[in-house]
Amino acid sequence: MLNQIRKTIETHSMLEQGDHLVVAVSGGPDSVALLRVLALLTDEFQLRLTTAHLNHGLRKEEADRDEAFVRRLSAGMGIACICKKMDIRALQEGKRRSLEEIGREERYRFLHETAEQCGAVKIAVGHHRDDQAETVLHHLLRGSGTVGLRGILPVRDGRIIRPLLDVGRSGILEFLRREGLAYMTDSSNESPLFLRNRIRNELIPELVAHYNPQLIGGLCQTAGIIRREDDYLRGVVRQIIGRWGIAPGCEEVALSLPDFLALHEAIQGRIIKCLLEGAAPWRNGIGYRHIEAVLILARRADGRCVSLDLPFRIRVERERGILRIRKEEERTAGKKNRERKTPPRFEYRVEVPATIHLSEIDRTIRLEWIEKPLLEEMKNRPETAFMDYECMTPPLILRNMRPGDRVEPLGTGGTKKLKDYFIDRKIAARRRGEIPLLVDAGSIVWIAGERISERVRVTGRTKKVLKAEIVVGDMFRKPEGIGTCPRKSEMI
Repeated sequence: MLNQIRKTIETHSMLEQGDHLVVAVSGGPDSVALLRVLALLTDEFQLRLTTAHLNHGLRKEEADRDEAFVRRLSAGMGIACICKKMDIRALQEGKRRSLEEIGREERYRFLHETAEQCGAVKIAVGHHRDDQAETVLHHLLRGSGTVGLRGILPVRDGRIIRPLLDVGRSGILEFLRREGLAYMTDSSNESPLFLRNRIRNELIPELVAHYNPQLIGGLCQTAGIIRREDDYLRGVVRQIIGRWGIAPGCEEVALSLPDFLALHEAIQGRIIKCLLEGAAPWRNGIGYRHIEAVLILARRADGRCVSLDLPFRIRVERERGILRIRKEEERTAGKKNRERKTPPRFEYRVEVPATIHLSEIDRTIRLEWIEKPLLEEMKNRPETAFMDYECMTPPLILRNMRPGDRVEPLGTGGTKKLKDYFIDRKIAARRRGEIPLLVDAGSIVWIAGERISERVRVTGRTKKVLKAEIVVGDMFRKPEGIGTCPRKSEMI
């Protein structure tokens, strides 16, 4: 099993020498095995481990027992342990979301916070091969598209890693037996109230016994195939959106219907999904029926002005060859205009290479050295910046806009106020503080997702190229990753 895990780690480049990992440990067999495996690999990869345990407060005495077990297990291995207790049911009040959904969201939020707190570069979680099969089957039953059928990702946002993803539950239990390791059991995993449990305990055994003994492997193979194809299509969508000049944080998006309808209908659906999710507060609030409704609207033969009102106050309008997607203003308590919330000031010092999570705006930026890119590559990846590092004056800082900021946008032949640039790009005032800026000692060198400075453009004389990009599934989605670069003190 350990050799298979080594192969998984190598295939997906999960670990580097000297990595500090936060290991999510619930106390169950999967997480205990994960912790033991990483402990065995510590010398090989020179790892530093910190365990993290979130007590959801749902199972009372049983949950407290699990927390105590994780503390003892970590102490016995000489590993630092960070625990947190919270009331998930209280968080659910007033929200139209399931306990499972809120619990998952809070668990990852806690893991990200823990990684930031202790300076860890990656977060390891214990999903395995059987979990992958259950996830794919679960999504298939719900009528999911490729996002669901690609299953659990081996690596997400360059931060969350799943070293056990190619080993099965039976192998994990045998490993724990051989290692003489105890673990806790979660009684809620047997409850038939949850669909996931019925799939695991009833449906999969029935399918394995009477239809396909190799069902688990088949579902995992399907996930791998779909994941590769989904990655390719996501790249195509990023290129198209970038070519159309659509930037992250746009208050309103206007699509040329002739250009849009000339695309394959599969790409049309993905573009609409991407743009609707960019306007929604969380990813899974947009569904198949919303995307199909927009596609039907876009394909109408008549030229009349028609519109759709979607969840999260998203309005889609079609008029004279243009499809607009925008957020409606919220009207509450006699106020006609929504209260404008300015994002907090943020400022992070950058030491390249780095992957930095900007928690204030929930975006992740990756910066790395690369070989000099081809001109074709730079044209086909408009969402990515390629810059001449030798034309910069360190230190590099990632921050949001400040009064008086000026920029020399590539190809414009002069400097201008950043505020004027945003006005020209029709980026709403309340969204401007959410756009990351890469700044050197002189001025802004990159407006994330927008444009680089003329001063740092790559030329035939360039020797050292800095690549910068927004790291998300697509550039409108919120990441789950976490960065570790130190924050520079803010001057308020």
